[in-house]
Amino acid sequence: MSTTPEPQVDLNLLEHARRRINLLVEEIAKLSETDSSPAEYYGEFLNRVLSALGAPAGIVWIRTPQGHLQQQYQANMHQVGVDRTEADRQMHDELLRSAALMARPQMLPPHSGIGAPEEGKVVPGNPTDYVILLAPILVDKQVAGLVEVFHSPDRNLGAQHGFLQFLTRMADLASAYTRNHQLRTMIGQQALWTQLESFARQVHGSLNPTEVSYQVANEGRRLIECDRLSVAQRLGKKAKIEAVSGTDVVEKRSNLVRLMAKLVTRVMLWGERLVYSGTKDESLPPDVLDALDNYLAESNSKLLVVLPLKDEREEESTKPVRSALLMECFDPPASAEQLVARLEVVGRHCASALYNAAEHKRIPMRFLWSPLAKVQEGLGGKTRAIIVAVTAAVVAIVLAMIFVPYPLKMDAKGQLLPVQRGYIFTPVEGHIEKFLVEPNQIVNLGDPVVRMHDLELEKKMRTLDGEIKAAQSKSLALANESQKPGTRDNDRASYNVQKASEDNTIKLKLEELATIRDQTHAIPGLAGYFYLVAPLSGTVLSSTFREDLEHNFVKQNQPILRLGNKTGHWEVELKIPEKHIGQVLAAFADDPSKELDVDLILHSDPTKTYHGKLARNKVGGEATPNRDENNETDPVVTAYVRLDGDDIAPAYLLPHKENLLVAGTEVAAKIRCGNHRMGYSLFYGVWEFFYEKVVFFF
Repeated sequence: MSTTPEPQVDLNLLEHARRRINLLVEEIAKLSETDSSPAEYYGEFLNRVLSALGAPAGIVWIRTPQGHLQQQYQANMHQVGVDRTEADRQMHDELLRSAALMARPQMLPPHSGIGAPEEGKVVPGNPTDYVILLAPILVDKQVAGLVEVFHSPDRNLGAQHGFLQFLTRMADLASAYTRNHQLRTMIGQQALWTQLESFARQVHGSLNPTEVSYQVANEGRRLIECDRLSVAQRLGKKAKIEAVSGTDVVEKRSNLVRLMAKLVTRVMLWGERLVYSGTKDESLPPDVLDALDNYLAESNSKLLVVLPLKDEREEESTKPVRSALLMECFDPPASAEQLVARLEVVGRHCASALYNAAEHKRIPMRFLWSPLAKVQEGLGGKTRAIIVAVTAAVVAIVLAMIFVPYPLKMDAKGQLLPVQRGYIFTPVEGHIEKFLVEPNQIVNLGDPVVRMHDLELEKKMRTLDGEIKAAQSKSLALANESQKPGTRDNDRASYNVQKASEDNTIKLKLEELATIRDQTHAIPGLAGYFYLVAPLSGTVLSSTFREDLEHNFVKQNQPILRLGNKTGHWEVELKIPEKHIGQVLAAFADDPSKELDVDLILHSDPTKTYHGKLARNKVGGEATPNRDENNETDPVVTAYVRLDGDDIAPAYLLPHKENLLVAGTEVAAKIRCGNHRMGYSLFYGVWEFFYEKVVFFF
């Protein structure tokens, strides 16, 4: 039995690898003690960690003040495939959220998950072909960030655990850097406290947005020690540059100011702080990145920070922030963290000042309220001023209600209809086999529109046809008998009399059959089948006839189709409530030949008012029950309103537009019944109710 010698481990290679890893660890430890910016530090940190672990890709996540994980630096993430599908991206996002909550190192094999999903969410897990190593960056036992490394799955489990322990140690070094960085930031902020008191006094000393903006821009630039500080405020959906430090007037038409406003607008909509320190972050939203590129092409800024300012009173609002600061440096220091820290301090102090100025500017009629405030003081206080104002207002309203004439308008509802219109009914009961027209189709007088069939009609026509054929056969036989040689004269005379009787029967039956065919527009050769034809030239107004009636049995009194001449004149069929008809008829008392003006609003065009004319002879003389929206019977009187004529102003004529002239369109109408006292015109319903229930009762 032969044995294979075990492979010898190259001790020199192991020692070289160990030294290289130790050297990388020492470099990371020294780097963690420097005052580098987070972008520089985490870039160097991640590259050394990936080199030490031999991992192909990784990413560092930093937690924002709002609690979200934001990418700080990444390497080779394009080859990992986290964003191959939307489901993979959601699974990875849930993994990051879970890791930030648990605050402990984790290792996930390829295509694995953690626990059960929450309701409406996906399972946290690893959707890639790599092993994911996650280590939290802790500051005061709170997760300040995450280090995520993607490693090859062909290593054994023991080696993977060793990699996770190494990554945890490196995350501790990153935690030390983060803690020191936060401490340096606090030290930089403390230097501002002595200057902030006077700054806060100045920015809160005015409620004029322009004055406050210039105070913030000029005094804030001195506090921050930057090259340029600009203040922007949102008006609607766009930002407006209110002030730029060092300038007396902002030239809003300049290309630089327009690009600056566009950049600030995009950042406001994004809602996060934008920091540019010489290199662009490709993870920024595309619209923000595009606006940043355009602005940098015009400006020479080497350091640019856009800080949205959100006042405490806006915390519950879902709208974008109202104001923002844009800081620029053309020759920034090596570490820009102190400048950014000072900008945030200045931003917190001026956010409320800018918010107060914007709120004050939004007060409507400020030029009127200021004199009123002085009048209030002259009357002896707020209470006395309110009493005087209320008393004067009540007296003025009462006098207006009594002496000011106002048109009385009575409400009614109706529908828009062509003047020339009509329904199609069947001459006999039957089944509808097929509709030959479509909704809104134009037909001519006499065109077939519906094909129908009736068994009784078929039976009757077949019976008549059989009787005609039998009579014809009998008549032919009698004619032959009378023509035979040797037939006696008496018999021949009898045959001729019988033949004449049969011929008369044939004539009567043919006339009866022809009458039926003419009345029903019967289809030749198909007994019992007939057409319904158009009684007029026009357009098919009905729309749901196919769904409601096709293949159904209909009676003679049941309307099947409605036609109307849409190219002719139109009118409104009004349903005037019975309680209003008295006022309408009273308006005709002085001159029955006059026409009342009617204001009309179509539900298909509710933003435009049209006018019509109502004549006395177009008002019905009978109140008929009508069911309202609550299915309650309310008697109404039918009236018809004219819509055209030279006595209607062209601006208020109903135009012949296809989208407006739709039969059956609901119309809300107000019938003008002359001028009355304003109090009665506005509250006639109250007066009538009072008279009926109180005065009439006694």
